[in-house]
Amino acid sequence: MAKHIPNILTLLNMALGLIAILLLMQPEHPHKVSIVVGLVFFGGIIDFLDGFLARKLNTASNLGKQLDSFADIITFGVAPIMLINYISHCQPTILLIASSLVFMLAGAYRLARFNLNDFSKHFVGLPITAAGITLVVFGIAYKLWLINLPIAACIIITNAVIITLSVMMISKRKFRRV
Repeated sequence: MAKHIPNILTLLNMALGLIAILLLMQPEHPHKVSIVVGLVFFGGIIDFLDGFLARKLNTASNLGKQLDSFADIITFGVAPIMLINYISHCQPTILLIASSLVFMLAGAYRLARFNLNDFSKHFVGLPITAAGITLVVFGIAYKLWLINLPIAACIIITNAVIITLSVMMISKRKFRRV
């Protein structure tokens, strides 16, 4: 049974991301943004634990690696981008759609590159988990402070953050594993 714990945690991470996405698609809910933020942060904790336990229990597998990537693209790719799209009322649709697509494609590319190589000592490119959590933190800042900025500033700042995170994910820069 212990050998299945990492994959069960990975599936829980994926479920949290899916719940966050489904919640964002629902009609108005008074605490929608807070719940989604919590789900993504909790997904980050579970994402750390599944990998940690897989290594500790010596149960790391190709199946687990693939499941982890699917969970990551949902919880740290789709959910954060949908959150930003939900809260950024001052965005022109076409520009936000374009930067959102770039973020998702960069995240998928980064995960595929990770799955095809051995990065046991370091990561190459910013992990999508870190990019997604950073985007969620930006979403919190946007909701609290940036929403009062002029529309042009909102557009520039939001898209600059999304594109910067995208470039960092596909970069060749090495990031130390935790």
